[in-house]
Amino acid sequence: MTYKKIFFDLDGTLSDSKEGIMKSLYYAIDKMGLEKPTEAFLQSFVGPLLWDSFINKLGLSEKDAATMIGYFRERFIPLGIYENTLYEGVKPLLQRLDQKKDIEIYIATAKPETSALTVLDYFKIKPYFKKIKGATFDGRIRTKSQVITSLLDVIEPVDKKEILMIGDRDHDVIGAHENGIDCLGVLYGYGSSAELEVVAVDHLVKNVSELSSFLLGD
Repeated sequence: MTYKKIFFDLDGTLSDSKEGIMKSLYYAIDKMGLEKPTEAFLQSFVGPLLWDSFINKLGLSEKDAATMIGYFRERFIPLGIYENTLYEGVKPLLQRLDQKKDIEIYIATAKPETSALTVLDYFKIKPYFKKIKGATFDGRIRTKSQVITSLLDVIEPVDKKEILMIGDRDHDVIGAHENGIDCLGVLYGYGSSAELEVVAVDHLVKNVSELSSFLLGD
């Protein structure tokens, strides 16, 4: 493997956070007095920026989208964030990567950075990551591309051919390519092969076992 710096997405890549996100979305929809959408429709909100989904998929104004995000956080921060599980095999993979002297691993998530830190602490995996970058509440860093840029700004300079982004949705691929780095898509998360292939993902794996083999040469 030629990749020496690995940027991991969080939701849908390291952990299955769907339960907490979905329950918090339904809570926010109820508080807004909106018609309850189907579960299949709402599941498309898991992964992409909620702000964009609220505006583009629900047709909310920016003001109403901000209000709905507030309601979402009202339930998600104290409760939903913990309705979350690591995918099987993830922790052993991180432990093995941590033992590799020529590999460094990082977090690059569009989730608010404070929430990402809470999740990593909850699963007791934060020490494996050299740096953690996420979105900021002030909107300065919002998209996956901006998150990756902010991470590249603080790591030791390296040939971008040695950096790999790992994620499950199209915005992971787009963000990586906008920053000149490769992206590996995982198919056990919330995206699909069609979604990832249409944005020219560089590599695809079906499960954590295949991911381990790709990264460690098993």
